[in-house]
Amino acid sequence: MLEEESRKKIILASASPRRRKILKLVKLDFEVVKLKGSGEKRFKNPYTMVVHNSIIKARNVYNYFKEKDSKKQVTDYTGSFLIAGFDTVVYIDKDILGKPADRKQAEGFLNTLSGRVHKVISGICIFESDSGKYNCGTESTEVKFRKLTADDIGGYLDREDVLDKAGAYNVFGYGSLLVEKINGCFYNVAGLPVAKFVSMLKEFGYNVIS
Repeated sequence: MLEEESRKKIILASASPRRRKILKLVKLDFEVVKLKGSGEKRFKNPYTMVVHNSIIKARNVYNYFKEKDSKKQVTDYTGSFLIAGFDTVVYIDKDILGKPADRKQAEGFLNTLSGRVHKVISGICIFESDSGKYNCGTESTEVKFRKLTADDIGGYLDREDVLDKAGAYNVFGYGSLLVEKINGCFYNVAGLPVAKFVSMLKEFGYNVIS
């Protein structure tokens, strides 16, 4: 029974190329379904924010399939599957740094992070398609940036598009050159904390290893 359950399809409720890359690295069987207008909100507490937004993302996809099913509309997904939603922010000085609106704001984010320690906080929510059961969790990682010059920041922003990245950097790309030290889950800094996600999948009878 466990072996059968472990082969459930995972639906990733995110368009993030970094999250897709991580799931491919660990060889999970998944597909992407990202709906527009997910209704994400901003809160003062970063943990409240990432949990809320991860729930919204996963629930929207769950509701989409439930509506299709109630109308007897055929989709590519049958049986029981798991829907995973994620949200990630950068937190420093009691301020939440999400995705920068433009290059000027991205420069400001990187100047704020320069030479200092910040937290990368991710929320995870997993919905089970047939039962409607869901569970949520968070992961936090400390990251220290090296001291950056104006040329460092300008050169980085010339090389990488950061407008879709919390805190205006990508640790999988050139952003790795900005980082001096990471304390905690490396993959969380990229937006998908693998160990935490795997632990939560087990609660739904999904065994990643076997």
